[in-house]
Amino acid sequence: MPTITTRKMFTLLHVSLFLIVSAATIFTVNHQQRAQALVVAQEKARLILDHNLAIHSYFSNQLKPQLFQLTDLYRPKEYFNPVWMSSTYAVREIDLYNKAFSNSDFYYKECAINARSPRNEADPVERAFLEETRKDPRLAVKSFIREIEGKPYFVVMRRGESMEKSCLRCHSTPGAAPADMVARYGPERSFSREDRELVSAISIRIPLHEAYVNANKLSFELCFLLLAILGVSSGAQFLVMNRMLLNPLAVLRDRTDAILRDENRLGQDIPELSRAEELKELTVTFNQLSRHLRKEKDGLLEQVKERTAALESANQALEEDVREREQIQQELAAKVAQLQEALAKVRTLEGILPICSYCKKIRTDEESWQQLEQYISEHSDAHFSHGICPSCFDQLQESYKKRGARDPEE
Repeated sequence: MPTITTRKMFTLLHVSLFLIVSAATIFTVNHQQRAQALVVAQEKARLILDHNLAIHSYFSNQLKPQLFQLTDLYRPKEYFNPVWMSSTYAVREIDLYNKAFSNSDFYYKECAINARSPRNEADPVERAFLEETRKDPRLAVKSFIREIEGKPYFVVMRRGESMEKSCLRCHSTPGAAPADMVARYGPERSFSREDRELVSAISIRIPLHEAYVNANKLSFELCFLLLAILGVSSGAQFLVMNRMLLNPLAVLRDRTDAILRDENRLGQDIPELSRAEELKELTVTFNQLSRHLRKEKDGLLEQVKERTAALESANQALEEDVREREQIQQELAAKVAQLQEALAKVRTLEGILPICSYCKKIRTDEESWQQLEQYISEHSDAHFSHGICPSCFDQLQESYKKRGARDPEE
């Protein structure tokens, strides 16, 4: 298993945490910048919408009524001029002037399906919104981010005008409309409208590309700044860590290795290695441990010497005792041999022998009577050789004389 040093582990942890925090910071800043850009876009869209609705209100409530009143006497029925008769036309033209003066790139369109002016014709997204609002009268405003040609835009779509009866003169049939208007736009566009029909929607696009680019630029600048801070802080931390932690730990490691190689160094104190309070305590503890181990080692050596001497003395006493035991065993073995030899030669009769007082026969265990000589021969190693004692010889001789027999010697 690969080993990892404190330096590597601290470096990896420091860099990892810093990168995680940096990434989170950059992501948060970028997200906030994009969110702020969206808020600014919403505010711009609201201002544009309010501005153009104000123009519509001015045309509808002040300019057009007065102009119609002034020109009713001499204006031909077929006359049509969108410059003052169409607030939509006025808003569109004012919007063009505004873009030219301010160099702004926002998009504003009062879109419609089959719009009178092709410039106001709804694109597919706007057409879908119009169809959706016709199906759902509650839908008034819809906003979202739309990507066009690879660039993001904040889009706001708002329900527009509904057809009124006063407007049907120009939007019902080409025959009822002013001839100049039909000549200008043709007999097909924006006709066949119905009363209360939703005919238009307001579409506003605020570009977000530049704001997102600025947000990304700020994120990259912040990223480089954080990396620079990482480098400086890492270098400073490594210097401090080496001076106050790693180098003193290396000295402790070397001193421990030296003690392992040479036990005579055990008990020697090391000087203060760092100003850090923890390392001061570690140094004091190391010195105390070294002195304690030295004392314990010396005590153990003395105990080993004493126990070795006692063991040698006990071994000597044991050897002498073994020799004495061997001598005693040899003497006992000799005695046993002598006794066995004596027992081999001696067999004795023991107990009470029932013997006849007249014939001197002995009764056996089988209730039979045996001659004394036979019994003793069977129950001992003795053998008999018959002879005659002097007293018995004299008695026998007297007996023979009385009977007139011959002399027993003959």
